[in-house]
Amino acid sequence: MKFQINTPDYEKSPYTGMTKKHWLDAAQFLLDGIFSNITDFDMPVYCPRTEFKISYPNESSPKWKKYAAGFEGLARSFLIAAPLLHNRPKAETAGYPVREYYREHILRAVTKGTEDYMLSYRELEEMSREGEHCFQHTCECASLAIGLWQCKEIIWDSYTEKEKDKIANYLMEFGNARTVAHNWRLFNMLILGFLWSQGYEIDENKMRDHAQVILSYYAGDGWYRDGHRFDYYSPWAFHVYSALWNVWYGYEKEPETAARFDTYSNSLLDTYAGMFDRDGHVTMWGRSGIYRNAASAPFASVFFLREHRVDPGLARRINSGALLQFIENEKVFKNGVPVLGFYGEFPPMLQDYSCAESPFWMANPFICLNLPDEHPFWTCRENNGDWERISEDSFSSYIMDGPGIAAFHQGANGAAEFCTAKNMFHPEDSYIKAYIRLGFHSHYPWEDFDFQGAEAMQYSLRYDWQERVQIPNIMLYGGEKEGVLYRQEYFGFQFNFQGLASVDLADIPLANGVLHADKMRIHDKPFTLTVGSYGFPVDENSETERKTDGKGEALIVKNRNRSLAFVSYSGFDSIEMKERTGVSAVAEKSILLYGKCRREEYYEYRPYVMIYAVLTVEGREFNREELFPVERIDFADEKRCGGTGPVKITLKSGRILQVDYEGMEGRLRL
Repeated sequence: MKFQINTPDYEKSPYTGMTKKHWLDAAQFLLDGIFSNITDFDMPVYCPRTEFKISYPNESSPKWKKYAAGFEGLARSFLIAAPLLHNRPKAETAGYPVREYYREHILRAVTKGTEDYMLSYRELEEMSREGEHCFQHTCECASLAIGLWQCKEIIWDSYTEKEKDKIANYLMEFGNARTVAHNWRLFNMLILGFLWSQGYEIDENKMRDHAQVILSYYAGDGWYRDGHRFDYYSPWAFHVYSALWNVWYGYEKEPETAARFDTYSNSLLDTYAGMFDRDGHVTMWGRSGIYRNAASAPFASVFFLREHRVDPGLARRINSGALLQFIENEKVFKNGVPVLGFYGEFPPMLQDYSCAESPFWMANPFICLNLPDEHPFWTCRENNGDWERISEDSFSSYIMDGPGIAAFHQGANGAAEFCTAKNMFHPEDSYIKAYIRLGFHSHYPWEDFDFQGAEAMQYSLRYDWQERVQIPNIMLYGGEKEGVLYRQEYFGFQFNFQGLASVDLADIPLANGVLHADKMRIHDKPFTLTVGSYGFPVDENSETERKTDGKGEALIVKNRNRSLAFVSYSGFDSIEMKERTGVSAVAEKSILLYGKCRREEYYEYRPYVMIYAVLTVEGREFNREELFPVERIDFADEKRCGGTGPVKITLKSGRILQVDYEGMEGRLRL
């Protein structure tokens, strides 16, 4: 199963062929897949499950989770159906009028005594575990509110006043109930904002409290800190929902807060395009990756604001590219619905708050279908932003100090690669693999950790007296200075930094990857330190080779479509490779290239700085010039170990970079 564009319009959309009609076709396609599992009008939206250990409901789930899964199916599929109905009121799927199905099932969900009743907040509390006060229902009530607004004239306006009151009372209970102290505050704001817009009285002070908390999370460059993390929740939740809140409530009732939301959304989009590649594709990063193209949603929601400065042709191009990235990929679908993964099913990226119906949140960008046909989002010709100006031997950089993100567009391969920081987790936290990496790449999804030695795009440290390797669990941001990005990461951080092993990171963007100049700071000995490339998916044509130019040594893995190289210049005893199973999001087996060094004696003066590059090209092999980008390396210390002073790196392109770690301790931010 995959989507096919019927009569693409390459005049208006030269990159994707997608117009508003095709977006509506895509909504119909997704809805048809969902309803291929519904054999009777009275059946609720439940998806066939293929994963049972992590996703809910499972053996360890509280009883109320069963109802939450049903509510996710109804509310999130409604986010696909509602914009379709707004444009095609007579739409059908599986032989059922879409309007009648959702009109009826929404009413059943809030009506006690029906088989599909989802339970009230108080009823959920009665069956909850000790300390549970917040429920998934709050999120789904917000989705219902969005959908009811999107097709207001088709469904909401068709209810009697008594039916509207029943729905409103159900929503109001969750809108006023306990919520979680992060992006969930926006769910309460949306619920209350929608109800107010429909004439219902709300507690305005409660609304103000939610709004001030959301604003307090703002970090700069358009990014909000969600809990203690920066991730796609900032774009797909904070910015999408604040835009709707402004339309429903903020502009009229809280204009100062609304103006801030406007400013912050526009600020995000000044640089956010840097995180999408030449094809408009999304990079796998952070939690809830199963929401996939939802990451592109602020390029649609911004046009509901009173002020917006993003190019509508670029906005549509990114939204369409991100959507096609997934719906044109057969691996995404099983039993008619998106699986719990990025492309195919991938349990290592799942969280226990997700169920089989959760991926429908990929509908967030479909809010664009509420923009009128004559809106510039639909009428402007697609353009590809700075990709139209980047030559094959150049790159562009997007520095976002607020969240500690540096994104790079790479002309040689069309990839978006970004380096992140300002993240901290407990050493055993499973989220580390999705957040704390040396880099994230649009063509090479992150791989799971196996704790057996070298890991993909991260350092791993093994002391001789420990069986399990250590992975860094905190990444600090040192900012960009004269073309070099500085970060620092620690192994085993919990309470303080005293005596902990760490690595100072210096990243230099290239046209085909990133050159790293990292300094180890590891007190205890003996140890083995490794750092890996991105994982390379194995197929029948995969092969490896070694090359050298006398200054650097390259280990290359390639197939007929792409090549990846780990190029070592300094600091490693060897560069090696290994094949791994079950860690890749896109293949059963993958090959990891990595550098390795060993230190056995305390207080010996040996190379501290590891200089290496992770490079990729698409559709061809490397030429010699791009495979070995470094012309000369000058160390300040006599022993050429990088122990003191800056490291001067001269590239064959003529660029000269000075890597200087001294003083970084005073610039580090979390």
